[in-house]
Amino acid sequence: MTSSTPLRRPAARLHRLAFLALAAALLSACGPKDAGEAAPAADARPAGHLFTDQASGVGLDLPALWAGRYRVGDSVAAPVEGLERELAFRYVKADSSLVPEPMIVVRVFRTAAWKALPVDTAATRYGTLVAQNDDHTVALRPAAANPLTAGSADALGYDSLMMVVLQRPLRASLRPATR
Repeated sequence: MTSSTPLRRPAARLHRLAFLALAAALLSACGPKDAGEAAPAADARPAGHLFTDQASGVGLDLPALWAGRYRVGDSVAAPVEGLERELAFRYVKADSSLVPEPMIVVRVFRTAAWKALPVDTAATRYGTLVAQNDDHTVALRPAAANPLTAGSADALGYDSLMMVVLQRPLRASLRPATR
């Protein structure tokens, strides 16, 4: 049976296709150009946008795409023994408002307190360990999901930031904090 009218795709499917196309474009643009290309050394210069928190000494080498697209709040939401700082990275929407739920949360613990936590509890509750020295441990936890309306320009922007930050190992550093 033939029809003279084209088949119409549901809007949700078009949004998914647009998202997949964006993801493919970002992955090809941001990925290594040569399959044999080595990852940069941990002490190499920043590959993207360097975020630094002077108060804690934390440095994160974020993808260049992140520059100007987030704001960081510094407060501990729920006090935990040994947790000194909690840096919440929130997405800046097109209208300059902030998404209430953070894209990533970086927690700075005293190393002795971090080591006292059961390993499965530490990773599950606070995130992946990304930097550590004798005094401090830094854990990072990405958002579980995009809180914005699927298919919106802000949701696509949010997804693009999350994809580029999660597609490569995150480089972090700890320097002496300034008080």
